[in-house]
Amino acid sequence: MSDATQTMPASPGRPTLLTVICILSFIMGAWGVISGIQNLTVDQTAALDKARAEMEQARADLGAQAEGLPGRMLDSAMELAERSAANAKSIGISGIILSLLSLFGVWQMWNLRKSGFWLYVLASIAALAVPIIFLGGSMMALLSVGFVGFFSLVFIILYAVNLKHMH
Repeated sequence: MSDATQTMPASPGRPTLLTVICILSFIMGAWGVISGIQNLTVDQTAALDKARAEMEQARADLGAQAEGLPGRMLDSAMELAERSAANAKSIGISGIILSLLSLFGVWQMWNLRKSGFWLYVLASIAALAVPIIFLGGSMMALLSVGFVGFFSLVFIILYAVNLKHMH
């Protein structure tokens, strides 16, 4: 049989691990878009007033203990709530854009395109920078970034393991 008449072997399908992490990423990306829209539409003044009332109640419940670490954590949480309210529109717009960029990258990886991995990595890194830019370096903001950063790193590693299946 000549080379011209041979058929190409069927391309292998998407690996199960890649399918699972893409589906999880689609869900999280959609959640990111929804959260961004909420940041744009929710009355931030009412949310901030509610947070202040809850912080004051927590401080009263703690009594004398509110002077130590728990009190500093409450102060940090309140500062985070105030900065979140002040920058809600910017955070919401950034969240929507980065979630859409991430979703596009995941869609490309779903279709076995390696370029989607780099879009996903870019969106993940930028998503870690947004809270620091808009919320500052408070203890609660950094804890949030660390928590999200851990899961972002896990997903980046899982996608990187699957790069060999992409073209």
